[in-house]
Amino acid sequence: PYCARVRSKLTDLGITYINVNVPRSKADRAELLEVSGQVGVPTLVTEEGQIIADDDDAIIAYLDKNYATK
Repeated sequence: PYCARVRSKLTDLGITYINVNVPRSKADRAELLEVSGQVGVPTLVTEEGQIIADDDDAIIAYLDKNYATK
C-alpha cells in the first residue's frame, strides 16, 4: 500500500515516472541496494539524484513541495 500511495501521488501530479518492480524478498533486491544503498520500498530517485528511501510520507512531501501547483 505504501508504493501505491506514491504511484497515486505521481499520477495525480501528472509526473512521468518509471516504475521498477523489485523482488518481494529483501534478500533478492541487489539492484535496489546498489542504486539506493538500502532495500526498502518505496524508493524515489529524483532527477537530481537525490534518494528518498523506504518512506512514503517523505516521498509524498517531496513531490508536493517540488511539483504541486500552488
